[in-house]
Amino acid sequence: MSTDQIRELGAGLELSGCRFLWVVRSAKVDREEAAEIEELVGEGYVERVDGRGLVVREWVEQESVLAHRAVAGFLSHCGWNSVIEAAAAGVKVLAWPRMGDQRVNAEVVGASGLGMWPEEWAWESEGLVAAEEIGRTVKEVMHDAKVGEAAARVAMAAAAAVAEGGSSDKSIKLLIEKISK
Repeated sequence: MSTDQIRELGAGLELSGCRFLWVVRSAKVDREEAAEIEELVGEGYVERVDGRGLVVREWVEQESVLAHRAVAGFLSHCGWNSVIEAAAAGVKVLAWPRMGDQRVNAEVVGASGLGMWPEEWAWESEGLVAAEEIGRTVKEVMHDAKVGEAAARVAMAAAAAVAEGGSSDKSIKLLIEKISK
């Protein structure tokens, strides 16, 4: 993500009025750029959002974060693991896919009701997604009761699939049986 887009994302999170945890790598942002957090999000950003937003500079255990009861939404690139972890946790997803299968996964997010994908948000496009649009969309997803209900249904279905006798459980047992022969 470009430095300009990171600034727009930060401003959008701030404008949304929602509480947030934002994990930003401080050393490697673009393949061509390296910068510190303050250079990326602007002077005073961390202080302005203090108490409502937390900017984390290092890697976090995503699955544990998503499983925390305080987490209600996830702005995601929609890698398959990210989608599965959000689904299992019943967390709404705001999809922002970058490439490859991430777009297909974003379609799954939208079709399942787990979240939404503003399809005009594409990382490889020339334009920036404006802070105002990001803020409005984050707020929309976070306050959408239908998306919350769908995310809860998806979480229940995911739990049933991996439970004893569930579809995933049966499939893995069948696979083990076949490769054990």
